Amino acid sequence: MKTVIITAPMKPPKNVYATLYPIDGNKAMEYQNPVRCPINAVLAKTMEKNEEVKVIYILTTGENSLSKQNMKIFIEELENINKEIRAVLSYETIDMDFLPTKQTYNKLITDLAEKIDENAEIFTDITFGHKPEILSLFCSLRFVEEFRDAVVQYIVYGKVDFNKETHEPENPMLYDITSLYYLFKLIGNIGNTDSKTASKMLNDFFAL
Repeated sequence: MKTVIITAPMKPPKNVYATLYPIDGNKAMEYQNPVRCPINAVLAKTMEKNEEVKVIYILTTGENSLSKQNMKIFIEELENINKEIRAVLSYETIDMDFLPTKQTYNKLITDLAEKIDENAEIFTDITFGHKPEILSLFCSLRFVEEFRDAVVQYIVYGKVDFNKETHEPENPMLYDITSLYYLFKLIGNIGNTDSKTASKMLNDFFAL
C-alpha cells in the first residue's frame, strides 16, 4: 500500500499558496498544475487506478493552529486530482502538541509506527510543520523500514522564496531529499566500523 505522510501547516490557509512546482531532478515527475500541498503533485504522477493509498496527516494542535483547516484543503485538492486517476484513498490523522518535549515526539514516533502497514511504500512531505518534528519522523521511518518491511520512496520539500517588497511567493522548487534520509540511515549502520572504513563509506555515499 502507498502510505503518504504529510505535516500540515499551522498558518492561515490564505498563506498556503497554490504553487506550480518545478522539480529539482526527474523532470518526468513534474505536475503541470499548481498545488497547495507539494506532495500532491508527486501523487498526481504516481497514483494508479484502484491502488490503495493511505494518507496520514500530522496535525499540530494549539490555540492558534489552523492545521485542521489546511488538512481539509489538502484533501479536497487530492480528491480533485484523483477524479481521473481513481485510486482508493483513505485518511488518518495524528495529533501532536506544539511543544518540543520528549513526550510529544515519543507519541509521534509510536503513533506513526502503529499506522504504517507492513510492506508500505512511503511518500513523505516535510514542507510544513515545526522543526524538531522531522527528527522524530526520520526515527519512525527507520523503525518501519526495519520491522515492517516498509520502503521509503520519496521525501519531498517544497521551497518558495517570498518577495521582500510584495511578500508574494516566487522561485518555487520541489526537492526530493530522500537521499538525506538514507544518509541518516547509513550513519546509524556504520557505528561498528573503524573510523577509516566509516569515512570511506561516507565518501562513497556522497560520490553516488
